[in-house]
Amino acid sequence: AEDCMTAPDPLRAHPAILVFLHLPRTGGTTLHEALSKHHAPDEICPMRLNRLEVLPPEDIARYRFFSGHYRFEHVALTPTPRVTVTVLREPRERVVSLWQHWRRHWPSVTHKNEGVQLAQELGLRDFLRSDHLEVLEAFDNALARQLAGDCRARAPGVYTRWAWKDRAPLTEEEIVEAACRNLSSFDLVGFTGALDPFHAAVCARMGWSGPAHLPRTNGHDQEVPGLYAVPDEPIPPETQVELDRVTRLDRRVWDYALARAGEEIVWTP
Repeated sequence: AEDCMTAPDPLRAHPAILVFLHLPRTGGTTLHEALSKHHAPDEICPMRLNRLEVLPPEDIARYRFFSGHYRFEHVALTPTPRVTVTVLREPRERVVSLWQHWRRHWPSVTHKNEGVQLAQELGLRDFLRSDHLEVLEAFDNALARQLAGDCRARAPGVYTRWAWKDRAPLTEEEIVEAACRNLSSFDLVGFTGALDPFHAAVCARMGWSGPAHLPRTNGHDQEVPGLYAVPDEPIPPETQVELDRVTRLDRRVWDYALARAGEEIVWTP
């Protein structure tokens, strides 16, 4: 297959920028690295966390590729015209993968992050029962909340707007409806189990060429600087109950996406 770098400046000939809303542990690092090859370094927004609003608008206007753990409302901060994409993963699998990822971190990171420390100290069941804010924000139906936008977890099952001063609760139905509605606004939605065809679909949409197969990166079984490799562990029934609880909204969004995609491995809403 033709390498991504062989086409001469393909994006500069394309009127739209590319915005990738990266839901953690969906294969997004693999996809980010592949899509980054179509851009010069100064075209790529350096903000990868959900803090896009802190960048000055004149800086945002310079970039041609945005890729990060943004909340949905951040998409509106990026320039137009834009092509918006995201990737979904079965929610319980995603939660287990994220817990494994937190357990991988070297001690130099662990002592700076209480949530990561808890992941390394506790089994999955007890970890998911934690009311620590870092754990809640990353694990308590976080897929639905990230897609809904402007929604954070304050306590187990308690959700409000992002601003700390706004304590009015959001209902679970509001979150699911917003997440599904926002998901339908993306130009392309992919699934972790079909990352290669999704990458091909994004390249086709942008007028690029690319490899037929993407090398997997950041897997929990891969040891790299700063991260250990960790094995898979069996999920006992009592842990499955907790997985079901912290993904109850996520799974409704996932089911909606599967139903809308039908037999397609790349959903074009």
